[in-house]
Amino acid sequence: MFCDDRPDYPMTGFFRLRFSQRLDFCAMDAAIQATLARHPLLRSKVRRDAHDRLCWEPVATDSIPFRQWSADSQTEYPAAEYVDLTRSAGTRIWLVDRNGTHDLVVQIHHSCTDALGMCQMISDLLLIYARQAGSPGSDVELPPLDNERLLHRNRFGLTWGKLLRMLPSQILGLSMVGKFLSRKAASLGLSAADQTSDEPVVFPSPSTFDFDRCETAAILAEARRKRATVNDLLARDLFLALNTWRNENGAGINGDWLRFFVPLNQRTEVDQTMSAANVISAVFLERNPQQLAEPEILLRSIQAEMLRIRSRQLGLLFIAAHTLFSRFPRLRNHIIGGGKCVSSCVFSNLGVILNRTPLSRQDGKLAIGDILLDGVDFIAPVRPQTSAAFCVYTYAGRLSVNLHCDSRAISKHQADELLRCVVRQIRGSLQGAPPKESSPVADHEITRNDQHPANRRS
Repeated sequence: MFCDDRPDYPMTGFFRLRFSQRLDFCAMDAAIQATLARHPLLRSKVRRDAHDRLCWEPVATDSIPFRQWSADSQTEYPAAEYVDLTRSAGTRIWLVDRNGTHDLVVQIHHSCTDALGMCQMISDLLLIYARQAGSPGSDVELPPLDNERLLHRNRFGLTWGKLLRMLPSQILGLSMVGKFLSRKAASLGLSAADQTSDEPVVFPSPSTFDFDRCETAAILAEARRKRATVNDLLARDLFLALNTWRNENGAGINGDWLRFFVPLNQRTEVDQTMSAANVISAVFLERNPQQLAEPEILLRSIQAEMLRIRSRQLGLLFIAAHTLFSRFPRLRNHIIGGGKCVSSCVFSNLGVILNRTPLSRQDGKLAIGDILLDGVDFIAPVRPQTSAAFCVYTYAGRLSVNLHCDSRAISKHQADELLRCVVRQIRGSLQGAPPKESSPVADHEITRNDQHPANRRS
């Protein structure tokens, strides 16, 4: 993630906390300082040691930028910039005034932490802010953290004995690597008639759809009925939706392979006391149009593939490949910067988030006094040729789908239509009807960040 970072495609993710009322800036500032003190990688930069190896160097918590910013009718996210990890820590934070309420927007370099690490930070931040604000019932103890665990975050609970037992299945998994190298993923980027080459880049450029509780319960029930996971069900529907969207835009070709980059959490029980960090591997799911013809067969194939990946821990092949490439920097840089479409999109499923945060709740939402955390948005980074990143998660009983697009490759209108197509597909699958017959997706149901000078990055 450090090597794949570049000014025009920052390897940074975001989260936004949407509150029902205004927050106290000074109390939040103090809470941020205390939270960052618990999570060293969120307040660290990268340097080379005496042996020319990359290493982390913590900086003072008060060096992390915390700014105020006002949203307007055209954009809800402040303009974000490239974060050079060799010059500063990888975290930036804004308190956003939005129609008399507050959002908290946090940008974090993906080298510092994954999305589940972000959830750790959010939970700590809410608990500490509740203390700072003097909220009733805020005397709950913070979960203990053992930062010595950071030194072992690349072990994944493995021993030499486990590695030897896994070796046969890992060798069989090399066939996945062969397919990956022999096939080119189809890029989702489309040429937009309303875009020009000198149009400013919008960063970030997300849009979010929140299913209501009834629909979310129906999705869970459908997964149980199909004896599949929610992740399998959503992956199936995303394949179908992308195929439909590409065909509608004249980009579908029979020989194309749609490929998802799917992060996998590799935390073990002993990692539960680790502070925010990357403890992930990844796999690729890919299908061609012929394999998308029968939705039920497609679901079973995804279900079987994901079961095989988990049982054989094939996600570790991704880690092994990076370990190998780190010994051959030129080869690694060629693969990263070669211009080939490595994946059509990112598909990241965080599951149920903040369900263990020990704060009171109202209507399922976390409460700090009379202030509710109304919603959460997670925004995954995009990279060259991987023009879309989908992040799904459930908070307060509602499943959310966040889409982050590269605005140079997918226009605002195309991004809106893409997200609508995904939502229609999910709803249509629940009703057992074709997506076109399911409930339409209204404009007001999609929250997005429109183009605006305050949000543009040249």
